[in-house]
Amino acid sequence: MLKTVRNIRKLYNAKLLFVTNDQSIIDTIQNEFDDYFKELKVAGTLDEAISLACSNSYDMAIIDADVKELSFSELCTELSQLAPTLPKIVISDSDNNESIVTAINSGAYTFLSKPLRAKDVKLAVIMCLNQTKRGDKIEFENGIYFDEYRDQFFKPGGVLIDFTRLEKSFLKLLIVKRNEITDYDTIKEVVWKGKDMSIYTMRNIVNKIRQKTYYEIIKNHSNKGYTIDILKNN
Repeated sequence: MLKTVRNIRKLYNAKLLFVTNDQSIIDTIQNEFDDYFKELKVAGTLDEAISLACSNSYDMAIIDADVKELSFSELCTELSQLAPTLPKIVISDSDNNESIVTAINSGAYTFLSKPLRAKDVKLAVIMCLNQTKRGDKIEFENGIYFDEYRDQFFKPGGVLIDFTRLEKSFLKLLIVKRNEITDYDTIKEVVWKGKDMSIYTMRNIVNKIRQKTYYEIIKNHSNKGYTIDILKNN
C-alpha cells in the first residue's frame, strides 16, 4: 500500500548499508528484507563501512553499536566527517546512555533495540528517508546525481551544484527525454520559453554545465540536438 502513496518516497528503490557482524542480524537481512529494498549490503569492518558509506551509493546506513572489534564511537565520528549527509539508524542490544549519546551526536535518526524486527526497520527507514529527503536519484559519472525529490543536482558527499535556472532547466529537459535526441527547437521552447535564443547562447549554457560537472555529461549530435549521459536511475 505504501508504494501507492504519492508523498511516500520510493523505498522499494532504497539501497541500505548495514554495518554489523552479528550473524542473527545478517540472517534477518537475508531472509526478510530482500524483497522490499533494492539493495542490501553488509559491512563488518571499519574500513569497509567507511569505504562503502563514502561511495555515495547508499541511501542510508543502519549501524550496529555492538559490532565486535569495531569502536562504535570511532565509526560514528568517521562517518560524520566523511559522509555527513548519509542518514543513519542505530541498533543495539543495550540502551546504555553512552551509546544513545553517541548516536544522537552523530545525527542518527532513531535508535532501535535488538532483537531486530523487520517491520520496525522498514517503518524507521520509511520515516527517515521521507524526512531526510534522500533516494530517487538519477546518477551520472564521477558521483554526480540528480535527486528528483529535492529537485537538485549534487556532487559526491551531498554538495549542491550551483546551476543557474537555465542550466538546471536544460539538464532536466534532457533527463525527461533521455531516450531520444532533444532538438534545438524543443530546447528553445521549454528552456527559453520560446524567447529569442541563438545557437551560441545554447552552446554557452552547455559549456558552463560541463565546467561544473564533467565534459561528457552532455553529448552533442551535430545539427540534431543533445542527449544526456545518465549512468543509472535508482
